[in-house]
Amino acid sequence: MAPPLAPKASTTLPYLYQFLLTNVEPVFTLMGILFLLSNPLKYSTMTTRELVTALDPAASFIYTQLAGAWCVIAFVEGVLLRQVDDLKVWKLVCMAMLCSDALYTHSVAQAVGGWGVFADLGTWTANDWIAALGTVPFVLARLAIVSGVGVRSKKVK
Repeated sequence: MAPPLAPKASTTLPYLYQFLLTNVEPVFTLMGILFLLSNPLKYSTMTTRELVTALDPAASFIYTQLAGAWCVIAFVEGVLLRQVDDLKVWKLVCMAMLCSDALYTHSVAQAVGGWGVFADLGTWTANDWIAALGTVPFVLARLAIVSGVGVRSKKVK
């Protein structure tokens, strides 16, 4: 007897989730990589509400490391998830990326002075809102996939 077929991501996940994670976010990520590598000071200024006004050249490698991590995200979403049509793999990838999302969000809070400052939406700048709007839809899609929200349970032959 053949083993049961694994649920396919293409038939169990809503198209919106697939589109966001395999089309929109990889493009946003690549744009972020280009921005980060071409103007790390501007990136730092924008993410810290202008608390950082100069960069230590000896620490410039950190921006390259961050760009490398973002490159993995862009590749996994833009290439790997298009090739692997297995819901379990998608869920595992989303779990891993949610770990990255949690650390990214914590870093954003650190950048502005901590969670007390970050949680006060009344003090948010336009850059804070842009960063949130450029992150939240993808985080919500990953959370939905991992938790099964909107995921069809039927197996496709």
